[in-house]
Amino acid sequence: MVTATEHLERLAVALDGAGWTVDRRYSGPPLVRVSSSKAPHIGDSIGVKDGVGGVPWFVSSCGDPLAPCHDVRRACAEVGELLSLLAAVQAARSSRGRVI
Repeated sequence: MVTATEHLERLAVALDGAGWTVDRRYSGPPLVRVSSSKAPHIGDSIGVKDGVGGVPWFVSSCGDPLAPCHDVRRACAEVGELLSLLAAVQAARSSRGRVI
C-alpha cells in the first residue's frame, strides 16, 4: 500500500520540475507546502485524503479535491492554476489605490 507521504513525494518532484517552490512537511500529518519564488507568501499546503471507494486524492488546505493521487500530472496542473489565481487576486489587491 502506498502511503500519503509517498504520494506527496511524487507530487513534490513534479511540482519542483514545474518550477514551484516546494517545502516537504512530513513530520505530523504529511503535507507539501507549495509557493512561487516570485510570491513566497502566497501558497497552499497539499495533503492526501481518501475519496470515494477509498481512492486517495490530493486535497488543498481548504479541503478542495485536486486530483486522485494516481494522476500527478493533473494535480500539478490544478495546484499551478490555484496558485496563479491566488497571485492574481493578490496583485489586484496590491494595485488598489495606486495611480497608474
